[in-house]
Formats: sequence, structure tokens, C-alpha cells
Amino acid sequence: MLLRNLLVRRAFTFCLILIPLALFGYIFQKYAINIPHWDDLAVRNSLADFLTTDSFFNKISILFAQHNEHRIFLTRLLALFIYSIKGTLDLKALMLLGNLSLVGILFIFYRFSLRNNLELLALVPLGYLIFNTGLYENVFWGMASVQNFWVILLAFATLYFLIFSFGKPAKTYFYLAIAFSFLGVFTSSNGILIPIIGLSILLFQKRYRELTIWGITSALFLFIYFFQYQTSPDKAAKVDFSSPDLLLKGILAVIGNAVDVSFIAPNKHLDLSMATGIIMLIIIALFSFQVLFRKYDINQRNNDLFLLSCLVFLGITCVGIVIGRISYGIEVLLTSKYKINSVLILSICYLIILNSVINERKQRTITVAIILSICFNLYTYLAEFQHVSHLRHERITDQFKIQHSDKEMPTSGIYAQLQQPASAFYDALMPTLLKSEDSVKTKINIVENQVGFILTDKQAGKLDISLADAGQYIALRSAQNIYLFPSRTITASTIPLKDYINIGFLFRNQLNLGSFVCDFTKFYIQSGAYQIGIIRIENERPIVTWTNQSINIQAVQKEKPKQNW
Repeated sequence: MLLRNLLVRRAFTFCLILIPLALFGYIFQKYAINIPHWDDLAVRNSLADFLTTDSFFNKISILFAQHNEHRIFLTRLLALFIYSIKGTLDLKALMLLGNLSLVGILFIFYRFSLRNNLELLALVPLGYLIFNTGLYENVFWGMASVQNFWVILLAFATLYFLIFSFGKPAKTYFYLAIAFSFLGVFTSSNGILIPIIGLSILLFQKRYRELTIWGITSALFLFIYFFQYQTSPDKAAKVDFSSPDLLLKGILAVIGNAVDVSFIAPNKHLDLSMATGIIMLIIIALFSFQVLFRKYDINQRNNDLFLLSCLVFLGITCVGIVIGRISYGIEVLLTSKYKINSVLILSICYLIILNSVINERKQRTITVAIILSICFNLYTYLAEFQHVSHLRHERITDQFKIQHSDKEMPTSGIYAQLQQPASAFYDALMPTLLKSEDSVKTKINIVENQVGFILTDKQAGKLDISLADAGQYIALRSAQNIYLFPSRTITASTIPLKDYINIGFLFRNQLNLGSFVCDFTKFYIQSGAYQIGIIRIENERPIVTWTNQSINIQAVQKEKPKQNW
């Protein structure tokens, strides 16, 4: 009976761990699409250059070439791997490989929990924290998912093998740490922290023989990284130290950004993120004092040293993000793209707290953490659903612009082979979109501002969101051009959470409608008089309606940021 209860408990624990992974995988499969976004085109270009050059040295140079302030060797290597299998650059496959690094991070925490004599149940909250929908910007972006997720996995793997190679006669762990350090340096710019933190660890552990080897290899990695290095030509991304108070606020906000209440209280998002950042910094400070200055069991100290090293990497990364991006505005620091660092700091703080409580209270602490983490995971799904859906719609309309508005989709050569158009709902609608039809009287509210337009179409009833592309799109058609833009779905209630926490949304894919809002800029749109069309997608029945309303657009040219790729 005891054995049976143990097996049932273990099976239940595994189910709890797999649930957030399964939900995360379902959302990814439904909304990810093979359409390039911004820097994905740079990956495509470098892959094309790699495939069309015969020089071995040119190929190596392309793999290690600078991209902004980064060397994205691993991203290019994975893109090449995908090409070798599929004969094209499948960005959804690149996203998948990028997101698999989150599984690797969870596995490292699992290995750590074994060393720390924690039961498997203690791992459950980490799964719900790490695999949350709030990371959507990186999750659905090929290059960013590899760069921003893998560099953390490689940093954690390096620190794990380096610290726990202490006292081992075999050097396997140590050499694995060197290999992972190399990959980390050439995955993202914050990867250069890995060998530096490694040096500090070896000094702290007084491992002077390994320190020499580590120092030589680290110097070589950093030399290669900074060889012919160019500073970013984008003047907007300038470093500004003129406002220390703003920098401090930014650092606190980035560290505490995992706690995001913008969905229910937008005005409190910054304040609560900063407050969370302060709490986590206090925990980190107390923990750091314990690791660095107290004398206790060497094995436990190495366990704590691993957590502290991971926190140092994440903390300095957060500081770097603030210094490099604060010039764009503090609200940029609160975006989903940088949230993974805060989520992992929160996860490590949980492990610190768990280790600090007495054994009699650990079970209760784990239970509370499981409940809170499940609530956190569910909240991020509800809060970010519209963002995830809208992101996919944006990608589709971006491809429409390349294909049919600008007519710049590659049709021959290596670029056509690497960038193959993804199937989209508009493929079957093109004859309808291009031919003249009778217009329908509508009352779309049109507001023009300095840089663009906001079109609001008030609706009532429910929207079936079973399809990933479900929603409303705005088509603009002139005598010479046609454009397509996504609309945001605004729910009926003044408190959006009410429209998501109900049976209709959670179990029937029915969302209460209030309005559709389409916000687009005049940048890169040709001047002209445009008739407004509406495309409504629901229940696999796209409906195209050309309205009696139109807008006049005077093109505004936006200066593209300078790049080194």
C-alpha cells in the first residue's frame, strides 16, 4: 500500500509538471507561424551568404559576424541545421528550437533539486512560472527565442558544470563548462558575462590550476568576440546616465517585471514591478551575504553558489537592458521581451526561500507555491491572450504587405528558397479583395493623428476564437495599392478580466465583443484615397465587406534605423 501511494504521488507530481508544458506547447502550435519578423530577415540573409560562398573562411566569418551588439553564432548554426533538414528556413522550427531551451532550464533546476535533496514536488512551481504566456514576444520570434532563451540556458549550464566540477578528479564537468561558455558568448551579448562570472567562481573556490585554463580560454573567446567589433550605428539606442533616479527605477522594474498587472490595473504596472524588484533585491542581498561570508557545509555552499551565480548573470543582464534601452522610454523595459530574466529571478528566489525554511514547513511552503504559480500561469494566459493572437495577425498582415502591397516577396534564387510564403487566409480572398463590389454603409469611427489612423468598429455579440486567425482585419484599397491591417478585439466589459473568466471563453472559445480597433501608421504606405474594407474571420468562413467609407493618406517617410547587418 505504501509503495502504491508513493507511485500515485509521483505520477500526480509528473502530471502537475507536464500540464504547463502541454498548455505552452498547445498555444505555441496554434499561434506560431513561419513568417519572418525584423531580425529574422538578417538570419535569412546570413544563411543565404553562407550557402552561396565557396570559401571556408568566409563561411566561418559569416557564422561569427556581428549582429547589432551581438554575435549570433548559435542562431545561425540552428538555422543552417533547419535548412539541412527542410531545404528552407522554417522559422516556426527555429522558434521551437529556441523554446526547447526553457525545457533545458527546467531540467537544470531538476538536477539542482536532486543535489539539494528537494522532492520532485518542489519542481512543480518552477514549471508554471517558466512556461507562462507572458514570454510571448520571444516565444513567437525565431531569432529572439534562440538568442534570449538559449543564452540563459548556456549560462546556467556553464555555471552548473563549473561549480559542481569542484573536487571531481575527472575533468569532464570542467571541459563541458568551457564548451558551454563558448556557445554562450556567441549567442547573445550578455553571454560575455559567462566567462567573467566563471573566473570569479574559480577564485572564490580557490581552484587556481583550473583558473589558468579558464582564463586562457576566456581571453580567447573574448578576443574573438571583440575582434573588429563595431558599436551600434543606431543613434536612438544611446546610453544615458544623466538621470540616475530613472535608471534605478528601470532596474527595479525590469527585475520585478514578472509580476505584471497591466491587464487589470495598467496604471499600477510600473509601481508594482518596482515594488516586486525591491523585495527580490532584498532577498538576493541577504542570500549573497550568507554565501559569501558565512562558513557552512561545503556542499550546501556550492549549491547556494550556483543559485547566486545565476542571479548575478540575470541581475547584470537586467542592468545592461536598462542602460541600453532606457533611451526608448521606461515603458519599453516592461515589455514581454525582457520578462524571462525577471521570471527566472523569481524562480530562484522561490528556491532560496524553500531552502531557508525548516523541514517541517517545507511541504506547506511548496503547496502554497504551487497554488500561487498555477494562478500566475492562468493569469498570464488570460492577460496575454489578445497579445498572442494579435501578434500572429500582425505577422500575417506583414507578409501580405511584402507579397501584395510592396510586391517584394522573393520569387527566384536563394532568397525565394529560404523565404517561402506561409499559407494565409487571404490567399483564397485575393480575387474578392481586388475586384470592385457594391459598398455597404458602415459607421466606423475614424480618427487621424500625426502619424496614422485609429479605426474603431463597435460590435456586439460574441466572437468565436477557435481559429488562430479569428478576428477582424481592415483592408485599404486604392486604384494602385492594397494594404491589410489587423484589428485588436476589445471586449464588452469595462473590466476585461470578466470576459475571460467565464465558461464561454474558457470552454467554448466564445469571447464577448465590444469593438474592433485598428491602429496603423502612415509609414511605408503610399499616398492616395483608400476605400475601407472589412474582413471578418470566424468559424472558417471569411467574410469580406467593402464599406462606403474611405480615408485620404499622405505618405510619411520614416527614417530607418542604421544597422550593422
